[in-house]
Amino acid sequence: MHDSVATFYGGYDQIGLARSNPLQISRVGLVVALAAAVLLILVAADVAAFTSPPATVRVSAVNWYAEGQLLTTAPGFSAHASQSVKLSLTCNTICFRINGASVSAPFSLAAFSVVNQPVQYVNVTVTTPPTGFSGPLTITLHVG
Repeated sequence: MHDSVATFYGGYDQIGLARSNPLQISRVGLVVALAAAVLLILVAADVAAFTSPPATVRVSAVNWYAEGQLLTTAPGFSAHASQSVKLSLTCNTICFRINGASVSAPFSLAAFSVVNQPVQYVNVTVTTPPTGFSGPLTITLHVG
């Protein structure tokens, strides 16, 4: 049944009969879908960070050598992979003339310096290996 007055006022009697556009997405649905996607990405990032923590380097002791002789053994340390760590050795009595240093693998030497006055300090900066490691670190001082 059709109301002729309704047609005159814009066809309000046929509002429920109009077809909706199948490609039209409501704004609320779009916001909900976008929020769900962002939440899914954040959860995935948290799970990835939890399941693969950064590698840890555990040095049990730091052995300092010069001319083939053990000078001292210092306590070890823990660090993250590929991190720089500064280590120092102090000489108060009979000191060597030190002109360089090398470190045991898998560590690499990042920096070296010597301060001779008033007390001799040898500063060695090492870069820890990019993967996990557990064991001692050997630093060999070159005398010249």
